[in-house]
Amino acid sequence: MRAFGAALAGLLAGSVAAAQPAPVFRKPTLAEDLQMFSQVLNQLRLNHLDSLDSHALILAAVEGMIAAADPHSYLLPVARLTAERAQAWEAGKLVPVPIGFQIVRGAPVVTSVTPGSAAARQDVLVGDELLAADGQPVVGTSGEEVAIALAGEKNSTVRLTLARQRSDGSRIEVDRSVKRQLVDEATAVPAVEMVGPETGYLRITTFTNPKVGDDLHDAIGRLKGRGMRRLILDLRDNGGGLVDEAARVAGEFLPTGAVVYIAERKKAEKPDTVTVKRSFWKQEDRYPVIVLVNDGTASASELVAGALQDHDRALIMGRPTFGKSLLMRGFPLIDGSVIMMAFGRVRTPCGRVVQRGYRGVTRRDYYRVAGAVLDTAGRPSCRTAAGRTVYGGGGVFPDLLVPLRPAPPVWVARLDEDDLPLAWVGGYLTGAALPPLDSLIAARKAPAAAVASFRQFAAGRGAAIPDGAEADARLERLLLSRLVFAKWGEAGYYRLAAAVDPMVAEAVAAFGTHRLP
Repeated sequence: MRAFGAALAGLLAGSVAAAQPAPVFRKPTLAEDLQMFSQVLNQLRLNHLDSLDSHALILAAVEGMIAAADPHSYLLPVARLTAERAQAWEAGKLVPVPIGFQIVRGAPVVTSVTPGSAAARQDVLVGDELLAADGQPVVGTSGEEVAIALAGEKNSTVRLTLARQRSDGSRIEVDRSVKRQLVDEATAVPAVEMVGPETGYLRITTFTNPKVGDDLHDAIGRLKGRGMRRLILDLRDNGGGLVDEAARVAGEFLPTGAVVYIAERKKAEKPDTVTVKRSFWKQEDRYPVIVLVNDGTASASELVAGALQDHDRALIMGRPTFGKSLLMRGFPLIDGSVIMMAFGRVRTPCGRVVQRGYRGVTRRDYYRVAGAVLDTAGRPSCRTAAGRTVYGGGGVFPDLLVPLRPAPPVWVARLDEDDLPLAWVGGYLTGAALPPLDSLIAARKAPAAAVASFRQFAAGRGAAIPDGAEADARLERLLLSRLVFAKWGEAGYYRLAAAVDPMVAEAVAAFGTHRLP
């Protein structure tokens, strides 16, 4: 320790003795930076006390460079994937879990859960940190690498250990057995309902399904047959997917030739304008539309929301969207690794940049503050053909901003953390008869006998549930969704969700109180 101190003191003393007036800083040239990189690599190889793997050092430097470029580009390193597993993934033989991850401060963090998936009903929450899969740490420097690591046979399960910070600041670990499933194999429009007089409701859960446009067209046809004259289009928590499908969905509401988005590439001489190629829109069939969005609305779903807003075809209602509109492409490296790189960005038809700023922002804050900016000050804007001012620069900003709903009490969160509703529901349904689905939806609450049964079950598991009407009301809502899904599956679940969702009710009311395009 003394030798180190003496050497450092001598080095600093020599530097002070030779000190001259500080020169004006000059940014190093690329050649000088590469020389410095080589110097650091050689110093580590020659003088570090450990025997270091040069390839591992260079790979770490490559990953650091990519991470510094933007929060969405990433490396798929061949060194961490067996050839057999990489080939199986490319061939579609490995099925992922329906959860999106991003690496934040070196740890995989949940950024999305696919609506309609089993995971969405298992209390896997955005912000949960992945600690282990089947008891083993998960190694990965990108969300895609984590997805490949967690993938396996279709309909098999993997036990995820997640760390969660509660609303009261406490931190816990929860285990969830998550099914690997291809949600896009089923329809991407699972909810098709009439939710009010002449008011239809549709939910698009993903754009990864190559038949989204066709499914939507069929669903709208069914609603028209039931007397629909106005539509609520729900894009909440839709993380995007195929941008081609975004153009096809827009064609349900816009005429042929209408601009859907404008793609700008670094090396392109002029932007690529993507328009509606196949339209089902008719001037005489211009029914009012409200689009529901939140901070889980991202990528292709933002393109649809932005296009309908810019063309004055719909009012956007909810919370600011996520703010991701980068074009991604894979670039192979000499060792077989692949850089998935952002090589372009997308603008809405009137010219808004939807992509959220990431320069000078840590990756953690980039994901943490999604949808957090709730005013339009400083946001880029443009005017629609009808003269409305619309805003971007951090997602699509809604025309009708809905207040953020408060988090549930900690005792409610703990019931789901301990999986108590899921553990209870099967046994209850074995010995109890439920009213018809329509009756339950009309009542909007679980039967009193179910609440009493669950209270007894939870007490036996050591759960503390407050007494009183307010706690009972929360249990009635919580247990109702569990009972309906267990008894009637996804179809019943989405029927219930459309009927009891407060934002859907607010959208129905907005048709009568706001001027629509």
